[in-house]
Amino acid sequence: MTDQTSYLFEAVPVSQFPLIKKFYSDANYHNKTGRTDEIYCLRHTDLQNKLIAAVRLVKSSEFLILRSMVVTPSLQNQGIGRLFLQHIKTALKDRECWCFPFEGLEGFYADINFQIIIPEKAPELIHTKYLQYRQQGRKISIMRYR
Repeated sequence: MTDQTSYLFEAVPVSQFPLIKKFYSDANYHNKTGRTDEIYCLRHTDLQNKLIAAVRLVKSSEFLILRSMVVTPSLQNQGIGRLFLQHIKTALKDRECWCFPFEGLEGFYADINFQIIIPEKAPELIHTKYLQYRQQGRKISIMRYR
């Protein structure tokens, strides 16, 4: 497990969204950051507060959608994602949140109480996005946090 004292979890202000877009680009991850998104990052304090992970919480009128959770590729598979996810849980508080994990990552998200939901039981927006992603060939599931 990673040393938690070496990391800083923080909400990203809108003025710093360009830095997040650059982080995603550098990690070869395409995304569309919206001004109403909540973005959180994880910085490594031993590396001059270098940005090493980011996630977007996209707001709908009824719930959040967890999107674009990325850890710097060179630091993946070292427990940083699990640590980051624990911090994200604090940002979710008691809000309803949905995500589309790739198959095989359901247990990762279940660690903070996301639960698998069958597509037919999901809200229309989530169900529609799920079908769109599956048509694109993505092997994903639907999960909900409450």
